[in-house]
Amino acid sequence: MNKIVEGVLVFFGICLALLGAVFLIAGSVEFLLIGAVLVLIAIVMFYFVYRIEKIEATKPTQIQQTFNVKMDGSGTFDAREMKCKSCGAPITAKDLTVIQGGISAKCSFCGAIFAMEEAPKW
Repeated sequence: MNKIVEGVLVFFGICLALLGAVFLIAGSVEFLLIGAVLVLIAIVMFYFVYRIEKIEATKPTQIQQTFNVKMDGSGTFDAREMKCKSCGAPITAKDLTVIQGGISAKCSFCGAIFAMEEAPKW
């Protein structure tokens, strides 16, 4: 709900509550009834604004964020040719497959299958 409408409802609720309190202080039976009705209307208005705020607070809000990530290595990166461990033939990208999170290679020349291992960084 619009914040301006909520502010107006709270303002009129306060006015009605104060007016109801004045009628309740007056003391006669007619005024007691009018004052009680005015205070009850003010309470209903406050409850309405409270419920609307609570409903609005539970709704998810979409937040848009932009991340600029620059990935750099700690050293120089050299392109290396992958070779078969059995026959030494070059391994191409079409020979590689991902199996259970690891990369395995099948040599297109000798048919050997082996897991690709990352060389240590040190």
